[in-house]
Amino acid sequence: MHTTFSITFLFLLQMSVVSSDAPVNCVWGPWSSWSPCNACTKTQTQFRSVAVYPQFQGYLCSGDSKRTQACQTTQGCPLEEGCGNRFRCQSGKCVSQILVCNGDHDCEDGSDEWKCDSQYVCEFQRPPPKIEATGNGYDMAKKEFRASVINTQLFGGQCRKIFSGDHQNFYRLPQSVVGYSFEVSASNDLSSEFYESSWHYMKNIDTKEETTGTTYGHYRYTHNEDLKKIQSKQLVEISSTVEVARVQNQVPQYLPISEVFWSSLYSLPVVYDYAAYRQVLEKFGTHYVSEGTLGGQFTAMLYFSRDYIESKKRTAWDFKKCVTETHTLFFFIRWTTTRCKTDFDDIIKTSKTDDVLNLKRGDVFGGDTAYSPTLTILDGNKAAENWNAFSKWAGSVKNLPVLLNFKTRPLYELVKEVSCSEVKKIYLKRATEAYLRETDTCHCSPCRNNALSVLKNGVCVCVCKLGTEGPACESGTPVNEQPGVIDGSWSCWSEWSSCSGGRHRRTRSCSRPVPQNGKNCIGNAEETQNCDDEQQLQYLRKFQPHCFDPSLEPTKSCRSPPSLFNGFILDPKDFYSIGSKIEYSCIDGHHLVGNPIAECTEKETWRKSSMECKRTSCVPPVLPMGVFPNQWSFTYKIGASVLLQCADGRKRIGVEEIRCNSGLSWSPDPINTKCVTEETTPTQVHCQPWEKQAQDKCVCKNPYQCEPSLEVCVNSTQRIWHGIKSVCKVRAQQCLGQHHIVADHSACQWPESVTAACPQCSLWTTCDDETKTCHCKSLDECIPSSRWINICVRLTKDSEISTVTECEVGVRRCRGETPQILKLQACEE
Repeated sequence: MHTTFSITFLFLLQMSVVSSDAPVNCVWGPWSSWSPCNACTKTQTQFRSVAVYPQFQGYLCSGDSKRTQACQTTQGCPLEEGCGNRFRCQSGKCVSQILVCNGDHDCEDGSDEWKCDSQYVCEFQRPPPKIEATGNGYDMAKKEFRASVINTQLFGGQCRKIFSGDHQNFYRLPQSVVGYSFEVSASNDLSSEFYESSWHYMKNIDTKEETTGTTYGHYRYTHNEDLKKIQSKQLVEISSTVEVARVQNQVPQYLPISEVFWSSLYSLPVVYDYAAYRQVLEKFGTHYVSEGTLGGQFTAMLYFSRDYIESKKRTAWDFKKCVTETHTLFFFIRWTTTRCKTDFDDIIKTSKTDDVLNLKRGDVFGGDTAYSPTLTILDGNKAAENWNAFSKWAGSVKNLPVLLNFKTRPLYELVKEVSCSEVKKIYLKRATEAYLRETDTCHCSPCRNNALSVLKNGVCVCVCKLGTEGPACESGTPVNEQPGVIDGSWSCWSEWSSCSGGRHRRTRSCSRPVPQNGKNCIGNAEETQNCDDEQQLQYLRKFQPHCFDPSLEPTKSCRSPPSLFNGFILDPKDFYSIGSKIEYSCIDGHHLVGNPIAECTEKETWRKSSMECKRTSCVPPVLPMGVFPNQWSFTYKIGASVLLQCADGRKRIGVEEIRCNSGLSWSPDPINTKCVTEETTPTQVHCQPWEKQAQDKCVCKNPYQCEPSLEVCVNSTQRIWHGIKSVCKVRAQQCLGQHHIVADHSACQWPESVTAACPQCSLWTTCDDETKTCHCKSLDECIPSSRWINICVRLTKDSEISTVTECEVGVRRCRGETPQILKLQACEE
């Protein structure tokens, strides 16, 4: 399990709506025409888009963007069509007869298993935890997940297994997944990342997503409601990401689509109607997940005004030192230096009495919700409780993960398994481009002082640079920038032109705003492309004319080919004309026996000979609890060996190595191998005399916790006072952030020395049993030196400086010598 902590101090100056002399209210565009009547639901739909987005605290649009009415049509519902010799699910989708009664729910409602005694094709039925999260559609415009588009519970007759050492369990990989790996490593490192302003913060997220192609989820963005609260505020973002698994989905042609998505595709008209296709986008999103990380995320924000920080004479670097040098986390672990503790206590006190500081409610994604109350409302005085709740939450993420960082691909790639799918794919692509254009930031008016304009939740927002403020960031001058300098920004792209010579074009201008003594827009003002979609439509009009003229008979073709247990079709298509051929293949660890070729006949059926995917390798070994192999694989070739291991702190008893034999089983049988706790000696931690042990590390003592030590004369760093302190107490205070300077011995008023009687001997004297008086120790009694603190001294006026223990200095003082103390640490070499 991989855990990454980050504490980021973000200087969020101001995020506000776009400036104008008066509020700009939202304006709806015209209603679209009614969509064709849906033959299954007997309804039709209208849509309207926002023509002008609200700016400068203008009113939001009232009413809905969609309305539906009943309608009548003479066309039959395509979902009620038959399936020929295939099995028909309750949804209307057809599946191969070979998948019926195999123990798997090849119909999502399980109807293919209702009337039979199932014979399981695979001994493991459970998919990896929360794999269904990778099957939801994603709305790229609204940054939100939508309904399911990928069937993540379908196995397609394949038995592919993976083992989780963290769960000590086998899982069966669904057909939708090509790669899955459990992360079984843990890290508690702290890191800091600073931003000069909210502008830099938002730019960083945009740049990161553009360069990596990765979406970081809704929790990475601050909502409009929060933007109002943090105007002119500085921010500390506390966050932790727990990654437990990485998953990669199949390429589009091998991805099984969900039945609800399939039904919507089946009902789409075979004419381009934006209202009908937009309805699919609103329900299922614009993209699907191609790969991502499963895990959990915790975030909380502490924000305060710049005036507050300046009044405390603190800088971002001061806070960073408290984090990076003392490995300390707000609200979780107490500060280990006095300076940091003072800041922290002041922050907690101020947050209760002053509106210059506040704590945003924490957000928890993934993991057990039982720990959410503590983490969402953090109490700075309950660090131990906070940390305990966080640790338990992080441990629960492996069983209840959510989808975190992920990459996406356009949803229209998944248009398949329906009639005229290639035509509908082109139309859904066209609708997607129009839908995303509606919500592009280019529709916002430009902000001033080179602020960043953002369209969030249907409102245009300005993200100001440091040094500027106001509704449109119009007041002030950006730090380290010349006044009056305006950088250019692109307008929206125009519509694509008509095709000419097989290509079409679109343009944009650097006019939002026009640059004035600043940077020009980066990129091209014109873009040209091949008219691939138009050319594809022309091709389809020739070979699938019924998709454009319903009066024509459909072109003769074969439906989806029959399935093959533990096999698949190479280069699957959505349309198979008469005479076309396909080739079968097998999953890893299996070999195809028989003729792999099948052909679509004139009778619109598949001609194929008997074939079978036979296992040719060992499956992963089933091991006793706590025992795991040195390497995991989906399959193991004959002769491959595996070493059996135990977790750290445990030792193995029994078989050390097993091998895949010719019978495709493991020998010797590892059933009696086990791991037992190994007695270990606790790690010895050696702390300095001014430190104490806390679990497996050393932390600063409070001065009162020091053992007796050599007393010295010291000044404060401002030299406004001097006094007598022990070496241990001075070093403890240095450890806590308070510093002192060694003063001359004569600068302090020392108490008169008296000859003490036993048993009141000082640290540097010992009792004479005969005289019952105290006399000075010998230097030999200062051994071992590890008991004492090393200091830098000049033993006599003419001697070289040397490093000695405080004990030696104390004994020499007792003898009447006057060694000069230079530093309360070892001399530099």
